[in-house]
Amino acid sequence: MKKFQKILAAVLSRLLDPVWEVPAAVGLAVLFAVSEGLRWRFLGLLLFIDGVVPFIFFLTMLYHRQIKDWDIQNRVERLPLYIFTLVAHAGGIWLAHELGKTDLVRVLLVFYAVAVTFGVITFFWKISLHTGVNAVLITFINWATGWQYWWLYALVLAVAWARVHQKHHTWAQATAGAILGGGIVAAGMMIIG
Repeated sequence: MKKFQKILAAVLSRLLDPVWEVPAAVGLAVLFAVSEGLRWRFLGLLLFIDGVVPFIFFLTMLYHRQIKDWDIQNRVERLPLYIFTLVAHAGGIWLAHELGKTDLVRVLLVFYAVAVTFGVITFFWKISLHTGVNAVLITFINWATGWQYWWLYALVLAVAWARVHQKHHTWAQATAGAILGGGIVAAGMMIIG
């Protein structure tokens, strides 16, 4: 049973990983904004700036051993990646603003508020980005679909269990990530309408 739990925790952590889900969140924001008549070239550029560039930076840090492992267990090692990602996301928001894509800018600003909050907290405490990003995605999906997929929140609980089981986080860190990630998106989407 312990071996199965170990494998399950590893699979959940890797499949529902912020490395894949941050670009997915940007992609969902882009799909939301397609109604503004965005061109696919712009969408590709935005996904490149917000997803691919931070991922390349992450891989570079991993390759040069500036971070010890994929999960970046050391809180201090996370800071350069968070700061770089915040700068890249700001570039994506600026690009959307300059092209007059106001609905997309608003959604990206909500996501940016989550990123800034997690970045600031990381200076002082280790919070679960896994549960936070999953809560962000699920809350955004539910907001966009009229809360048809509320049951997806079970995934957040599964990810929290996996992160605690792997000893990457405590229950407090996993819970804080989920509540802050989902709460900021829910509040932000209510504010922007």
